[in-house]
Amino acid sequence: MTETQVRLGYFESICQVLALETEDLTVEHPSIWKLIQTADEATFYQLAPHLFLTRDRAEPLLAYPLEATKEEYERFRRLLKGG
Repeated sequence: MTETQVRLGYFESICQVLALETEDLTVEHPSIWKLIQTADEATFYQLAPHLFLTRDRAEPLLAYPLEATKEEYERFRRLLKGG
């Protein structure tokens, strides 16, 4: 039996919100991920429309968007802490 693992991801549109010079996500990924990991609640609310969760790696890969709510922020923080 495989265990479901929730993972956090982001849509390409996050580049527009962050006003990145390049839209090459492979170049910008470390900067984006660092910002996500250090995001406070206000920053989360700005980023939330560009964030999503996946529940497993099976095809088709389904993305579940995050909403800019207090409950989703708490879920976001728990995910980043690994729980």
